Amino acid sequence: PTFQYFCRKNKPFQPIFPLTPYILSALGGYILGSIPLGYLLVKFRARVDIRTSGSGNVGAYNAGVVTGSTAVGIAVGLLDAGKGLAATIGAWLLFGTFWPVALALLGSVIGHIAPVWLRWKGGRGLATACGGFFAVGLGFIIVWCTLWAVCKWQKLSIVTSNVVAIIATPVILTLLPANTVALVMTSETSPSEFKILAFCLAGVLLVSHRDVLKEFREERES
Repeated sequence: PTFQYFCRKNKPFQPIFPLTPYILSALGGYILGSIPLGYLLVKFRARVDIRTSGSGNVGAYNAGVVTGSTAVGIAVGLLDAGKGLAATIGAWLLFGTFWPVALALLGSVIGHIAPVWLRWKGGRGLATACGGFFAVGLGFIIVWCTLWAVCKWQKLSIVTSNVVAIIATPVILTLLPANTVALVMTSETSPSEFKILAFCLAGVLLVSHRDVLKEFREERES
């Protein structure tokens, strides 16, 4: 059984205008993703504005550093993942087709990276992306985590490992046979559509790591 299988029990929303599912999915995903759960949790727990502490990032890692609590960091990571999962499941329930779901996932990640409530200063979007992929397919998560672990084993920094894994993951997914990718799909999405989404999402995640990419470029130029 897939997420789509359970969603079929509900009659999908029938839009009046052809673009309605895509617009609603993208906007709904953005609104969900933009909810600043990490900021609120750290504010409640430590009475600190996470944007002005540590790296200034509102994601799980910085939340753990700022509060000095691994549990808080894990909690923020799970909450951020929940935003991506809620966005994709909501799109499946309403529309029942892949591209509205893909836009909901992309929208939730963009919302987490650039939330309107925090003046566009959010997190890097990795946890939100992983949460969303649980309702689409696990291929991206498995490949990304494996590459990240290899990079850390090679003693690269966390953010450098992030960037390397983000760039390489969609490439590896493209090179893998379709039936291999299909083995870990959690929806009836075709492997080709899944790979397109992987490239789109990697592009969004690279934008959230632009500071790291800028440092790479400056190091090469110096």
